[in-house]
Amino acid sequence: MILCAILVTGANGFLGAEVVRQLLGAGVSGRATGIEATSLRADIEYLRADITQSQQINPVLEGISTVIHVAGLAHIFSPDANSAEKFRQINEIGTANVASAASAAGVRHLILISSVSVYGPYTQGVYNENTPCNPVGSYALSKYNAELRAIEITRESGMALTILRLATLYGEGDPGNVGRLMRTLDRGRFLWIGDGSNWKSLLYRGDAARACMVVAERPVSGINIYNVSAPACTMREIVDGIADALGKHPFNVRVPASPALLLSRHLSRIPNRRMASLHQTVKKWLAEDVYDTRRFEEAYGFQTKTGLEDGLKREVDWYRQNQQNGQAAR
Repeated sequence: MILCAILVTGANGFLGAEVVRQLLGAGVSGRATGIEATSLRADIEYLRADITQSQQINPVLEGISTVIHVAGLAHIFSPDANSAEKFRQINEIGTANVASAASAAGVRHLILISSVSVYGPYTQGVYNENTPCNPVGSYALSKYNAELRAIEITRESGMALTILRLATLYGEGDPGNVGRLMRTLDRGRFLWIGDGSNWKSLLYRGDAARACMVVAERPVSGINIYNVSAPACTMREIVDGIADALGKHPFNVRVPASPALLLSRHLSRIPNRRMASLHQTVKKWLAEDVYDTRRFEEAYGFQTKTGLEDGLKREVDWYRQNQQNGQAAR
């Protein structure tokens, strides 16, 4: 049972908004913060704060004993020259600011939302929390450095730290890779590469928020790191699940994996910014992406509740509804 106030950072974001919803649904005392001027909800105390500005964080921590730090930057599909610095400022420096301010304010427990991307762009076998990290790209590097900064700060202060390395999130309002795939399928721009037999790890946003809640409910000490994911599924299951929900199956043409890799390698050498990452994108599509979650499941008795088919249908239903209202993500 949660006995004290919880602060949720990034409370208007894709995951943060769901954490707030579950917090309120459980009748828990909480506060929300974000960079936006107002909250998406009127039924929670909301204080605006920019986590990259350390002086703005202190006021929102008064009376708080647990921080669920969800705020972060992700899903920049067309990176520019400033992307790396944006990731560093928000994900790394922002996390360090929150951890430092929380420690100084006497917060007992910091829950840091991280990503399995810290291990690298794909797995070779099943990765657990002891697998060495090998972040590739500005986003993954910023998340890994955020972990390191938080660990350093909490070691010195004695504040408990729980790092949740979440698998790829999806669900209603998804701004990420699954949502991007859904829109590609809907617009008839999808082309099969490979046979879809490779395994991927996904996590429905409602289950991700539940993971945050079960950690917040239990007093802990020290530094703990956990992978959190639903059971792995094949790429074929993901595509078919989205296509079924959309009512679209126009996928008769397939490009075998080997020619696709060869062609993408050559195209990536063309001096064109849009082509530069093509080979890595194809490699990631064809690769395995699987994580061992037993440590978290055994520590908290946690099991995901939303199956892939149901979660994908919820995402598509939200997309269709908001498409009609002119609010669906592009």
